[in-house]
Amino acid sequence: MMASFLTGKTVAFANELFHTVLRINSSRLSINLAHQLSTSSTQDLHLLKSPSRPLQTRLALLSTETARAYPAATGTNQTSVSAETEGGFLKRFIKKMGWLDNSKVRLRMSSCYLYESVADCVNYNEFFTYFNMPNSFNTWFLITELHVWMLLVRAMAEGPEKDAAGRFMRNCIVETMWNDVTTRAKQLAADNPSAVRPQIQLLSEQFQATLMAYDEGISSDDKVLSGALWRRFFSSRCEDYEHLELLVKYVRRQMEMLDKTDRYNFAIKPTVKWLPLIEKPGL
Repeated sequence: MMASFLTGKTVAFANELFHTVLRINSSRLSINLAHQLSTSSTQDLHLLKSPSRPLQTRLALLSTETARAYPAATGTNQTSVSAETEGGFLKRFIKKMGWLDNSKVRLRMSSCYLYESVADCVNYNEFFTYFNMPNSFNTWFLITELHVWMLLVRAMAEGPEKDAAGRFMRNCIVETMWNDVTTRAKQLAADNPSAVRPQIQLLSEQFQATLMAYDEGISSDDKVLSGALWRRFFSSRCEDYEHLELLVKYVRRQMEMLDKTDRYNFAIKPTVKWLPLIEKPGL
């Protein structure tokens, strides 16, 4: 509790410091710019305002006036040293606190990359071929759903609480998945777009139920996990139980690899690697 209180105080102090520096620099720029422009020659001001003067000339003059008004930009006096020191301190402070890496913008981008790793890097043909599954939209979704669920389990390890990084990433991954699913469904049903929405709604309901079944399976023994995979992934129609055994082992191996992936390589700069369905020697 004390650590949380100190962290809140530190964040408040840093925000106040950041905005104070911005106000100081903005005021300095406004005052110096106004002073310099008031003493500029009539010819220079005329050229700045003249619409007949080429754009590059006017921009060059404006750049010159700005450099005179705010010498820190050119690094010619003590002001530049002060500005660089202040900016460097803020960057180092923010980086040390981890705000740059943990910002919601970065986490959202990482979530998109994680989903793309599924859509682009999972070997769908291997699943189609080995399990004798039809190359259809529904089969594609079952494979995607399984891998997205594994990402969601790993994401929640970054914090399941409200506003925590893990919960935020989970929501972003799911949002990205549904955007992709909807786009693909619309392309396939171009002649009947009205059928897309109820189909997506049905998939959404099935997805929520599947998450709970898979969560129970991964936290239990292989018997429970195989039951969840048999009902959902194989639609209760798996005739070759060696296929079911293989898929259970695949999920366990993949989850183990995700568990070993550190925070940086998962949430900051995702480098998730998807294993082949059939384990190869040396892997």
